[in-house]
Amino acid sequence: MKGRRDSTAKALHDFAINPPRTSLLGAIGICVQYVVDGISEEQALKSVNRIKKEGDRERARWIVRAFCAYAKARGWSGIQVFRDMVEFYHVSAGVKVPVKPTFVLNEDGKLVPYFVIAWSRMDLSPYQIRILATIIHEAILTLEEFQGSDAVIVCTPVAPYCKKERTVFEWRVSKLETLSDDEKQELFDRYAGAMNDAEKMLIESLG
Repeated sequence: MKGRRDSTAKALHDFAINPPRTSLLGAIGICVQYVVDGISEEQALKSVNRIKKEGDRERARWIVRAFCAYAKARGWSGIQVFRDMVEFYHVSAGVKVPVKPTFVLNEDGKLVPYFVIAWSRMDLSPYQIRILATIIHEAILTLEEFQGSDAVIVCTPVAPYCKKERTVFEWRVSKLETLSDDEKQELFDRYAGAMNDAEKMLIESLG
């Protein structure tokens, strides 16, 4: 289901007023070390213990445990290519979205970018998933180095009926339907309008 301009504006406003108070970057960084540096799961969990904030450390422990088991089963390992790679998806003349793979591996001669999303909930709508696939496809997979390759979105949400334990699943971008040109234009127009509305809401909120 497509989003509405008013709900998009409210989401932008709420994000600006109440940004996330936790960081999952430490957990994701350890996952990268497990895949590309070849550290053991034991070493990975020791690294978790060095995360300073208790809440972030606890979340990281569950994420790393689940990720390491999944990565081992899938055979994810290798030397990272294009470390710190960032490309941009151009929305309009003044707006561009940074697209940064968590790591890129050379798999059988093809470069495969991986995007690890460690949110506790992955309740994206099919339309939102298509937006995500479109951004990754057009920003990364259209580059010459990635022609004929695929991208992997790795999700680590809290497991069903659990409070802390994480599960892992993946989406292959090649299996997802991207947005048509008309759908992209409608999205861009709605987002631009929502940005203007959110700005007005912020001004009103701040007095």
